[in-house]
Amino acid sequence: MKTLNYFKTLALIAVTFFFANCTNPDRDNDVYDESVTIDLSAEKITFSINKTTQWEGTATITGTIKNIGDHFSSGRGQQIAYLYERSLGTPTTQLGNIVASKSFSELASNGTLEVSFTRPWNSSSPAEGEFAPEYILVLSYDPDLFIDGNKSNDDTNHDNNEILESGIEINNLFRN
Repeated sequence: MKTLNYFKTLALIAVTFFFANCTNPDRDNDVYDESVTIDLSAEKITFSINKTTQWEGTATITGTIKNIGDHFSSGRGQQIAYLYERSLGTPTTQLGNIVASKSFSELASNGTLEVSFTRPWNSSSPAEGEFAPEYILVLSYDPDLFIDGNKSNDDTNHDNNEILESGIEINNLFRN
């Protein structure tokens, strides 16, 4: 009976020691900090063109994510910047088609990340000229991100993770 109690006590000490020394790889002193404020923002969508004729050319659509908080650090594949193209007639409850994406794991404070898409553009056609598509930049996070114990990847403001711009601005570039 004494031996059984001895082994129970030893097992209890071993389990206690194990849990007391368990570490999360994301919870080292550099990454895990209760006082960090993480805020990545879908900052802007810009357009540029390379004219081939007065009304035609190549349009480049660039979405910019900016870190307006502290240094962002996360695991691979846990967050992605998506650029969508939504044609006229697509319900606003749908984002449209993904035309570009970029996965990342680090973004310094005040740092930026760009995702771009290039396509032919005809500003005299109905599909682009009169009924230009919309472009939507979306910052998407893995759902488990907020329970992984890493405070350096917990976005504190979800209201700025999406931005929309009309492609009609591309047509304005052809007029100038």
